[in-house]
Amino acid sequence: MTQTAASTEKLNEAMAQLNEAAKERRAEVQALLADKYTDLRSALGGAARASGDWFKEEGREVADAAKLAAGTVDHSVRKHPWYYIGGAAVGALILGFLLGRHR
Repeated sequence: MTQTAASTEKLNEAMAQLNEAAKERRAEVQALLADKYTDLRSALGGAARASGDWFKEEGREVADAAKLAAGTVDHSVRKHPWYYIGGAAVGALILGFLLGRHR
């Protein structure tokens, strides 16, 4: 039984030494992680700003393309309105047929 008590005491001493070593290294590890986190944060911040600028530019290009397409369609509808009225009527007829039929 004394052998078990001695083993337990040695184990407790070893655990205490490990805890002390961990406490000493804790500040060192935290400083290292803080440095790495700061580098990562600055890198991601730069990427976010760059992607934000890209999205703004692409948004402007899409808006310009949409305005051009809307102008083209408007001109075409004003030039040939009956084609579009007939197309809308055919589309409505097909949609009404598909939605109205019984299964």
